[in-house]
Amino acid sequence: MFVCIKLVFDVGCRQPHRMPCTRKLEKMAQSHHIPDGQLGPKLLASIAINIVILTAQLIGGMLAGSIALIADALHNLTDVAALCMSYGALRVSRRPASPRYTFAFQRAEVLAAVLNATSLIAVSAFVAVEALRRLSSPEPVAGGLVMAFAAFGMIANAAAAWLLRGHGSNLNIRSAVLHLVSDSVASFGVLIAGALIHWFGWFVVDPIVSLLLAAWMIRESVGLLRTAANILMQGVPDGVELALVESAIREHPLVEDVHDLHVWAMTSSNIVLSAHVVLPCELGEPERLETVKQLKSMLHDRFEVEHATMETETTGVCTGMSCDKE
Repeated sequence: MFVCIKLVFDVGCRQPHRMPCTRKLEKMAQSHHIPDGQLGPKLLASIAINIVILTAQLIGGMLAGSIALIADALHNLTDVAALCMSYGALRVSRRPASPRYTFAFQRAEVLAAVLNATSLIAVSAFVAVEALRRLSSPEPVAGGLVMAFAAFGMIANAAAAWLLRGHGSNLNIRSAVLHLVSDSVASFGVLIAGALIHWFGWFVVDPIVSLLLAAWMIRESVGLLRTAANILMQGVPDGVELALVESAIREHPLVEDVHDLHVWAMTSSNIVLSAHVVLPCELGEPERLETVKQLKSMLHDRFEVEHATMETETTGVCTGMSCDKE
């Protein structure tokens, strides 16, 4: 269970976009980073582990008559789907750019995260409906069997999630790890429920635990959907304040003004920026290019902007907040 709690902390803390005040935490996270070349085999191993868990818990749930254990098995079914989609997105995202897809397939990971979170919400709703039915008329459950299969699921899911540690900055992998960690925590809850049923005969605990797990899974999935939607809508990335970015650009001694500033994310770990920067008209071309180079370096160091496009203008060419020059 300690492993599950640590993984929840890692997934929650390794957000893709950091402000300068969190640079120390970012360096700590990067020290545990694993090269992406190892990710494919680890995903395949996690898929195999979850197929075994799914089969075992479905059989155990039917033998024990436990909706909580069956719910845990269904959650593992979404784990298998999530990991398969994550693996597919990983392969697709590595394809080179083409004349039609000039940014290649970088956002495949975001689409996979949306599908993963949506499937988890659907399964959670099914579990909640069945649990409410059981709550009104509790049915006998074999607590001992529930404990055994839940313990197996908890340990196996924790092992699968541990395989993917170090890739939390990738939203696609983050969603897959969320599936695994949430199912490991869910198995722990089912284990406790099995113990209460086995020793005290509290059959009503089974649907109660199922409802709690469904609510928790929906809450986590909605948060993941919100993050993915912000990327797809090209919103300012979490942890980046547009006013601070603009202020940082204006701090350069040669920058007279900045407008048409846009900051968005191509993926969970790739921030993009475009802006119009007004420079003194007496600057020559070499000085203008050097200024842009300095600004791009500053934006990368302070705000982790991977790709910045800047149009330079001289005083008097553009006025107001819009520009006629493209």
